[in-house]
Amino acid sequence: MMYDKIPVILLWTVFVFHSTEAQCIAQGNEQKYLSLLDPIVGQKFEVTDAPKNFSYSIGICTPVENTQDYGVIQTDLKSDDHTKKNVGRITQTHIQRGTDWLLLTYAGGEEYGHHCNSEARKAVIMIVCDPSNLVGSKRIIIESSDKNDQCYYLFEFGSSVSCSNASTGLSVGSIICIIFFVVVLLYLLVGILYQRCVAGAKGMEQIPNIAFWRELGNLIADGTDFVFRSTPRGQPKTYKGIGDDQLAMDDDDDRDDHLLPM
Repeated sequence: MMYDKIPVILLWTVFVFHSTEAQCIAQGNEQKYLSLLDPIVGQKFEVTDAPKNFSYSIGICTPVENTQDYGVIQTDLKSDDHTKKNVGRITQTHIQRGTDWLLLTYAGGEEYGHHCNSEARKAVIMIVCDPSNLVGSKRIIIESSDKNDQCYYLFEFGSSVSCSNASTGLSVGSIICIIFFVVVLLYLLVGILYQRCVAGAKGMEQIPNIAFWRELGNLIADGTDFVFRSTPRGQPKTYKGIGDDQLAMDDDDDRDDHLLPM
């Protein structure tokens, strides 16, 4: 009976191992940026530095080459045994965000031997915007190890996850326009139904608040006429070269009123 339980125990061990697999761990405010990487978490790829004869295994928030938490491993292709070095751990992650780029840093790698002040190695992965690919081109840019400290390995690959508008959806202006047109459509639809079914209106009178809209149209026309009129308003009237000021017309002159028939 004991042997019958061995497959079950093995399956449970595999399940526990995978469920406890290391993931990226960031600190403080950086934690909120990790969710941007969700579409590419678990991606693994290889990058070769041909001039120096090194290859690199890189994982995005996932360990590579069956290790516990190694995010980047360097393989020396010159050596007979292809010596491997840990360049950074995903459990010591730093992440920064800019316009159309994400900077993912794995610290805690294997210490340098006789340079870089024997500090721990560090992998810096620059994820640049590539709108057409979830995971685009990949390359190593530089191994900066010719100084006393702050040495690093810099990699770059393209991905749509770092594009600023990758998941922004509609702009605020678009949302406002959609809401406006929906409100106008509902206003007209409900108003016409009410005027037709309740008030018994016909024809143009079915338009809700038709008197207001007519008056509004007249006011707009008057305003446009006032602003864009090409000739000045209120020119004095003339008759055969005689202006109103020369006619000396008096509105209060009632001298001929008694001649009118009663």
